[in-house]
Amino acid sequence: MILPLLALALQDVVLERDVSVVTLDLLGRRGEIRRRERVAVRGKDLAITDLTFGERLLVLGEKRRVYKADPQAGTYSELSFEELAKLRQTALDELAACRARVPGTSEEKDLTALLEGLERYEAEPKVELKATGARRELIVNGDRVRLAAEVDPTVSPLGYVEALGAIGAFHPAVGAKLRELGGFPGKGTFRYALFLDRVIETVDSVSVKAGPAPAADFEPPQGLRRVPPPGVWRDAERKPPKPPQVKKSFGEDDGDRKEREAENKP
Repeated sequence: MILPLLALALQDVVLERDVSVVTLDLLGRRGEIRRRERVAVRGKDLAITDLTFGERLLVLGEKRRVYKADPQAGTYSELSFEELAKLRQTALDELAACRARVPGTSEEKDLTALLEGLERYEAEPKVELKATGARRELIVNGDRVRLAAEVDPTVSPLGYVEALGAIGAFHPAVGAKLRELGGFPGKGTFRYALFLDRVIETVDSVSVKAGPAPAADFEPPQGLRRVPPPGVWRDAERKPPKPPQVKKSFGEDDGDRKEREAENKP
């Protein structure tokens, strides 16, 4: 039986976890990293801080902004929820248009799998949540396992789910079932979309931390250079500057001519 979450709905969460993260971009390029991270939830805000390399994902629900910071590179990216939704929709519309041009082919199947991995479905997906003890499985359309993990019934997942859902990490139908988990997902695997990457997150261990989250976790990045989010913003078109006009100096030309004439005189 899944426990009700009414008593945990407003609970702030701070936990640390060891996690392996695999990312797949639109071209299928694979990235993989293993790290220890702190997950902090405060109301509708979510901060995920990489305690190994220092990277941060910050979702501010009230301000409706998302940040991704890389202190080692000295850079950060920033988008409003509306900007991110528009950019995602444009990219997914382009993928759907490509799929429409190759009906009945293997390319159509590949593009469908890519779109569904980025949470774009042709029809409302059928989402099933299975619970056995502390174990949860969330299955989409009968065969796609979005989550398979143990949950901690003493810790609410609602703020975490709300924040990720606000930036398009999963379809609303998936989000509705995630709110029914009955606890915060711990050891196991979670698949979702982040910007335009597909993410496979495998958590090995989780420890819940007492007390409020560090206030600094929820502060927008400071002292870093702003850059477009990889895979989301294209670099702005850069046109070469118009060369400065060269004004002909007739006096200089005449002087040079006279010098050459003098040199050539016998």
